[in-house]
Amino acid sequence: MADPVLCSNKLVEAGDMEEVNEINVEDTLHQIQNNDSSLTHCIFNNVPLEQEMVDNITTAMVDNKHVKKLEMCNCSITDESIEGFITLLKTNTTLESLSLETNKITGKHLKLIVQSMEFNDTLKELRIANQYFTTGVGDEMAISKALANNTSLVKFSLNWKNGGARNTADRLIMRNNDVARKKRQGLS
Repeated sequence: MADPVLCSNKLVEAGDMEEVNEINVEDTLHQIQNNDSSLTHCIFNNVPLEQEMVDNITTAMVDNKHVKKLEMCNCSITDESIEGFITLLKTNTTLESLSLETNKITGKHLKLIVQSMEFNDTLKELRIANQYFTTGVGDEMAISKALANNTSLVKFSLNWKNGGARNTADRLIMRNNDVARKKRQGLS
């Protein structure tokens, strides 16, 4: 079982996608907006969010200096909210993990998210698997190619259909893990 996390003054267990999340979305948004140093891990999983709320969260995250992990799995996020995530990934220098699994994001917009990683050197984990829509071969090839422009991601999840794109992505993530290992050991 994952460690409990304090979100909006409530203890929430990270885990099963079926469990009910009792997070107070408005309170957590205010904590993000106010750059609350006690909030380092936000779990919005399994809470259906309106596009306006998703946009408010991503806008607030742009300047947040304390949240290191943002989980928004199974939140009914659609393509209409992706621009906020792209801006977030291009500008936020604190976020280390972003989980957007089990939403309704098309391959075209997943590609745009990964392409925005070229400008991010702090995110270590990006989880975008299990979307309602499947990705096409062209999008998967573009995603694997875009991963070449990022050296910080050490964990990446996507339901690959194309073996060549998956192999390329796996090699690039292994390269990033080697870079991270060398940094930890003081070799580079």
